[in-house]
Amino acid sequence: MNQGGVPPQQMMMQQHQVKYMQDASRLLPAVSDKNKHLKNQVGQLIFPYIQTMLGPNAQARVPKITGMLIELPLDQIKMYMMSFENLAAKVTEANTLIDQAERK
Repeated sequence: MNQGGVPPQQMMMQQHQVKYMQDASRLLPAVSDKNKHLKNQVGQLIFPYIQTMLGPNAQARVPKITGMLIELPLDQIKMYMMSFENLAAKVTEANTLIDQAERK
C-alpha cells in the first residue's frame, strides 16, 4: 500500500485509465467512416491497453481481440473509446467469445 492507502495494482490501473482517456480523447474526433486509417489508428491505440488487461498468460489473444474490436460498428468503437470501462467490457466479451469458440 502507498501512503494514500491505495493498493499499487489499483493505482496502476487508475493511471492506465487516465492515460487511455487522454489518448482516446485525442483520436475520438477522427472516429468517422471517412477516416481510411481508422482501424489502424484505433488498433494502435487499444493494443497496449488490451495487453495490460489480459496479462502475461493471454498475450496470444491480444492481436485477435484487437482485431475483433476494430471491426465493430462505428457507434460501438466510439462507445469504448469514450470509457475505459467500456473498453474493458468489450475485451471481456471478446475473450469470452474466444473461450466459447475454443470449447466447440
